[in-house]
Amino acid sequence: MNILLLFFALPISTIILAIVFDLVIELLLLSLVYSTLRLYGFGIHAKTSLQCWFTTIPIYMLGGLFIKYATITSNVIYIFWIIAFLSFLLFAPADTPARPLIRKNKRIRAKILSVLILCFYFIIYILNISSMFNNVIIYAICMELIVINPLTYKLTNTPFRNYKIYEKNMV
Repeated sequence: MNILLLFFALPISTIILAIVFDLVIELLLLSLVYSTLRLYGFGIHAKTSLQCWFTTIPIYMLGGLFIKYATITSNVIYIFWIIAFLSFLLFAPADTPARPLIRKNKRIRAKILSVLILCFYFIIYILNISSMFNNVIIYAICMELIVINPLTYKLTNTPFRNYKIYEKNMV
């Protein structure tokens, strides 16, 4: 029941708020871009449904506003992309205690694919399709950078690189 409530109620609540704040397109694009980054970059999850609600809704709503109204200078963007590439190379994929990435070949494959997806978005960003879509890319990457960062795991008291626990137990 709890999973079904979270699965249906959270997206529906977010969509209703998006309609109220006129952010539907921004949030749909954000969801699409973020989910492709998360597909192979993985990252931390909230420990409870309540935590999920109280983090997801504000993050998406603020994201929608950022996407709609932000203007970013090129100097900041260059630094951002360097940080993004370094973070993906160092931290992705980031597993969770519930789903550790035990197989080394799966971790390598996920790292390569997550960096390739980041490269794809970098190319789209450079092509400058629209400032709104560029903001979607930047915000989605920021979200992924937060959920793969070891500091986030430390702040939430969640072990990072959970596969190492299994490697120790197998030796």
